[in-house]
Amino acid sequence: LEAELQLDRLKPRPSRRVLLLQGHQSSWQEELVVAPGTPPVCNNLTAYLRDEAEFKDKLSPVVLSVALTLPGEAPGLVLYGDTLVQAQVGGTWLWGDVTVTAHVGTPSLGELSSGVPSLCQCPQHPPGTLP
Repeated sequence: LEAELQLDRLKPRPSRRVLLLQGHQSSWQEELVVAPGTPPVCNNLTAYLRDEAEFKDKLSPVVLSVALTLPGEAPGLVLYGDTLVQAQVGGTWLWGDVTVTAHVGTPSLGELSSGVPSLCQCPQHPPGTLP
């Protein structure tokens, strides 16, 4: 699977307010190797909000998106489930989990019709802090 994360994706690249801690980029791409019978593939990425003095827009929400695609050389396989998830995060804290669940294989008709993306709730404040 090819995975792509875009942070603050509605802004032009030089104006993005959120960057990944490692590499200081607003996007991440990686090829994920999955095999039947193996545990799920998980990646933990840490992002930070740039200093408020570095950008003008302090009111609009930050839009995060995660997309999963099959490589072009994977004939006969179908990717189904949560293949594109988008979340808006507002407030001072950018905290929470975005979970994407997708399956590779041949889905049943019922699985295809119920493949509606879902998001984990993103709390306004990190656990253990006061609002």
